[in-house]
Amino acid sequence: MLTIVAHRWRLARATPPAQPSLDFGQAVQVRTWNPDGTARVAYRGADWDADLVTAETPRAETMYIVATRANTLVLSDRKPSP
Repeated sequence: MLTIVAHRWRLARATPPAQPSLDFGQAVQVRTWNPDGTARVAYRGADWDADLVTAETPRAETMYIVATRANTLVLSDRKPSP
């Protein structure tokens, strides 16, 4: 009986695995590049702020979402692997 209670307690306290963002790997169209490397991009029918994943990332017209930071998309020039 104690084994069952301990098992249920452990399952109730377990944290669920993190779900990957549905935006991960999606293509965006760059509207404008700013001198500081940030951009405004079109995604899901709206304009978003975006940053490059690294300062050395090449700029392109089509970029790919690799992460999000609050309301800012993080972009790469290469589509990430799933």
